[in-house]
Amino acid sequence: MSASNIERFDEIAGEVFAKLYSYFPVPCLLKAGDYVATPSVANEHLGCDVPSEEAEFFFACIRWLESAGYITTKAENELYVADVLLTSKGLEVLRAVPASLQGKASIGERLNEVATKGGKELARSLVAEALGLGTRLFSLHIGLN
Repeated sequence: MSASNIERFDEIAGEVFAKLYSYFPVPCLLKAGDYVATPSVANEHLGCDVPSEEAEFFFACIRWLESAGYITTKAENELYVADVLLTSKGLEVLRAVPASLQGKASIGERLNEVATKGGKELARSLVAEALGLGTRLFSLHIGLN
């Protein structure tokens, strides 16, 4: 069964968050080929390789995370995104310890663990929890309850 776009987004976001959290505060280079099986395809009309649909989806995920305020980036081309770094919002969300894990590892630490051991379902639920927390924090910041 094919994963939905939301599930695919959660998997990529989980892997990206795990890497950025483990490298923080050092900016990272994110290569599409590290997150998708087929980063490029041959385009006979242009006579060169171009990003695959999977890579385009990866880049769309990165652009969304940036526009939502979780990360910053400096440059993008058809192979990678350069100087990717968690924002204060992204770091705050990943440092949070969910109520279900109280007294244990933070979301970022759990994502890091899941990224090395596998466990896509847990990664998706952690990303959903992180994004939900980010939304709640932003709502409180602007005075919404």
